[in-house]
Amino acid sequence: MRLLSGLLCAGILTGLTACEDPGPITGGPCSYETSTVTGTVTEADEDGALFEGDEGEFWVPASYLGTVPAVGDSLTLKRERIIEGTCTPEIYSVVSGDTE
Repeated sequence: MRLLSGLLCAGILTGLTACEDPGPITGGPCSYETSTVTGTVTEADEDGALFEGDEGEFWVPASYLGTVPAVGDSLTLKRERIIEGTCTPEIYSVVSGDTE
């Protein structure tokens, strides 16, 4: 009888632990705010470029740029900033570029 009570108790506890909050879920659904930003490259390396624009400094990873621009180049980028969810915080895509 004691063994049966122990097994029953263990089964109930296992079921209760499965109901615990797993924490924030990474991924969608997500919502973004889209804007256009223009900036001039102040630093660049193989990982990306640091831009200076009207909104201050911002870093753009090389994966969004295709070819990393040279220091002094200006680019216009579409910036998508997350406003809801736990997806990628910022996404950039090149709209146009002016190289010197």
